[in-house]
Amino acid sequence: MKATVQSIASTVNRLLDVPSTDPDAARRGKLLNILLLGMFALGLAGLLIISIFHFIGQRVTSPYLEDVAPLFSVTFGVLAGIAIIYAVNRYWISWVAGSLFVLLLIAAAFAGDEIEQVIRGRSLVLFAIPIVMSSVLVRPYAAFVTAGIVTVAFFVVGFSVQILPDPFALVIFTSIALASWLSARAMEHAIKDLQILNVELDTRVVERTRQLSERTEQLAEALAKTEAILGSTADSIVVFDTDGRAAIANSATERLLGQSPQEIIGCDITELMKDSVNTYDQEVIVDILKDKTAHYPSLKVQWNDKTLSMSAAQVKLDSGEEIGTVAVFRDFTQEAEVDRMKSTFLSIASHDLRSPLSAILGLTELVREEVFTSPEEQRYAIDRIYANTEYMLSLANSLLGQAQIEAGILQLRLAPLSPSDLVEEVTTAMGVLAQDRGLELTGHVGDDLPPSVIGDREKLSQVLFNLVGNAIKFTEEGSVQIHAFADDETHWALAVSDTGRGIPEDAQDIIFEPFRQVEGTSAAGVGLGLTIVKQLVDLMGGEIHLESKVGKGSTFTIVLPFTMD
Repeated sequence: MKATVQSIASTVNRLLDVPSTDPDAARRGKLLNILLLGMFALGLAGLLIISIFHFIGQRVTSPYLEDVAPLFSVTFGVLAGIAIIYAVNRYWISWVAGSLFVLLLIAAAFAGDEIEQVIRGRSLVLFAIPIVMSSVLVRPYAAFVTAGIVTVAFFVVGFSVQILPDPFALVIFTSIALASWLSARAMEHAIKDLQILNVELDTRVVERTRQLSERTEQLAEALAKTEAILGSTADSIVVFDTDGRAAIANSATERLLGQSPQEIIGCDITELMKDSVNTYDQEVIVDILKDKTAHYPSLKVQWNDKTLSMSAAQVKLDSGEEIGTVAVFRDFTQEAEVDRMKSTFLSIASHDLRSPLSAILGLTELVREEVFTSPEEQRYAIDRIYANTEYMLSLANSLLGQAQIEAGILQLRLAPLSPSDLVEEVTTAMGVLAQDRGLELTGHVGDDLPPSVIGDREKLSQVLFNLVGNAIKFTEEGSVQIHAFADDETHWALAVSDTGRGIPEDAQDIIFEPFRQVEGTSAAGVGLGLTIVKQLVDLMGGEIHLESKVGKGSTFTIVLPFTMD
């Protein structure tokens, strides 16, 4: 229904519009078309009424219905005149069509009453219509022209019927023309002022639109840059509005907080922290975000499996209006781990250094005071001082080796070496320690292994000493075995197996990290042995593998290339 109404309205507008580059001509032409179409509709209605009267007159005898036939000719003539004027108005010159329409109105005024009565002034009001219409449809001054034409027509028709026109009628025509001219002229001036105002308004609209478009482009560019900066930032940035709900979040939030920006936007901080942060930290963070007066430094919180550093600040406009709070989350997991490792190292190192130093100091004091009188007692004291000193030197060497590896200054000294000699050296040196703990230490070299390989003997000895030392340290009973064999055509391997307590599966990923030890162990050391082993094996281009079961023992296997670069 709506589409039908719109279609009809569009058709009517096309019929009324007059194509013209002159807005005044288009306005007058459209007004004339409205009048013509209205009169055409009235003419059609008149034809219908005349037809009804004619039909009734053929069946009913009445003096009022006897002669309606001549009206058909008059009505058809009027309709034809309207059609011609419409065509001239739409397809030729609108002021010509307006002039023809005014002449048609004058003729209709003369035909609307008896000539004698018209001249005497009975139908003067009808002649006011063409005078007024000419000022509107043609030009303002056309009102005087029309008044003149009507006056001349009055005198011509009056002389033809030998009746002198009423002089008062001429005064009326002139007065109507003057009033019409003044009104039409004022209206045209107002329309011209309005057109000028419209042009100025259009110009302003175009200029403001251009400025708005430029501003929009600038804002879009600034927004794109801001989004690019936020998107490339490793830290998670979340902006909360004044209601405490997330309004902006960058892509790093998914990596750090475990939720995508789409999931975060619209949530408050409590919803974000649910099941991810402990209750105490949740309360602290909520209090920070609710505080509108302070800028908080970073706060360390445990968020799921990450340690995050959070800082918050209020976001204000230049006017001072608060629009929300920005919270920045930075991944502090690695730094926290380093802090923990430092604390662990200081604790272990201070303990491992203090114990042997205390023993050395005590034994030295006893020797100096000549407490030990027999050679055996003195020998025992010297052996204990030597053992503690050797342990401290081993600890210092481990720390130095770790520092050299991390600094990248450790160099390999490659040369041919015998796997058999290497295994024998380690079993001989570590055999006494194994016997003291009641363990059997054995070494075996596979027949498939060549008698000589290329490698750094010193580094390989250090690796084996660390692995065998750990195996002896964590084995209560049973044996420790060293096995050298060919892994494939291009690699050979060293395996150290024990029957000790084994390593839990959840701890197997951390034992190669610096200063990390399996929880529940009380063995001395700073937790660098396996770290140095792993780094030395990597330096030699090899790999280290671990197989272990709790209560069954462990096997560390080092796979090395026959030819090292």
